[in-house]
Amino acid sequence: MIYHGKMSEELMSYATHDFQMSEKIPLTSMNKYLNKGHRLFLDNYYTTPTLALRLLKNGTKLVGTVRPNRCQFPQNLANADTVRSESKFALSNTGILVVKCRALQDKSNNKPKVVCLVSTDHANMVATSSKKDKDGNNIVKPTCMLDYNRSMGGVDLMDQQLESLFVIRKAYKWYKKLIFRFMLQCLLSAHQLYKLGGGKEDFLKFLHDVVSQLLTFTPKLKLIATALDSIAHLISRNHFLSKRTYEGQGSHGASRKKTVKCVMRMAYALRQGGGGIETMWVCETCPTLPGLCMEKGCFKDYHLKFDYSV
Repeated sequence: MIYHGKMSEELMSYATHDFQMSEKIPLTSMNKYLNKGHRLFLDNYYTTPTLALRLLKNGTKLVGTVRPNRCQFPQNLANADTVRSESKFALSNTGILVVKCRALQDKSNNKPKVVCLVSTDHANMVATSSKKDKDGNNIVKPTCMLDYNRSMGGVDLMDQQLESLFVIRKAYKWYKKLIFRFMLQCLLSAHQLYKLGGGKEDFLKFLHDVVSQLLTFTPKLKLIATALDSIAHLISRNHFLSKRTYEGQGSHGASRKKTVKCVMRMAYALRQGGGGIETMWVCETCPTLPGLCMEKGCFKDYHLKFDYSV
């Protein structure tokens, strides 16, 4: 479901209880999957004790982080002080478990990192995690938190990786934000496959290479030179003229240079219906080693114009 302001028609109405909009969203999404024994994992925007109770009555378990200022959140647990690596529990008579846990290390601006969770599928138990403290001892966490991290880690990690790319601007229309989000998620999945295949580049470099390759498919430029130069001749600053290397032997045994046609002169010739001009000078940085005239300004124009065929 795409948020577009008033969503009274898309979200289901519940006459028995005045649910908030953040509660109606998961209730509407899970309407087809109730009473089937599923477990729903949510972040703190959607999770409330009221939503957990409603789903529990419909045969669906809920595990999710929750904000301590939510309605029906136990006030004694919200106001309780916790020391590092300590967990406190509150269990209601309806089967809803509320947990307040403080992390062992406070990394966020030297402030205590406290996490609150709601679960209808766990007991008030703790277990050792895979992480260890500085003394080599296993860190103990509530079982509901360990299960939540295993199930929601991929979603949170994806949001964290995409958040570092300033692609989606606030001023964009909603449909542009949606399209960019889908494209970034596809590119992130492609980068994961690239890493599994032995790739070493990070996501930002991978994204840059993909965009550069997509920009190379310019139909007009394919008529003149290979598509690899249609963006490579602009993105690099280290372009140098050099003569073609010696190839073969001349008629008297002397080595000779092989000439090539200047791509800029050939583009002009295609527009005018004439022939190209041969030259011995090439750009040694561009992938296709394009021929360029040194005295006619072709070298400069080639590296300043994206589409030099018009």
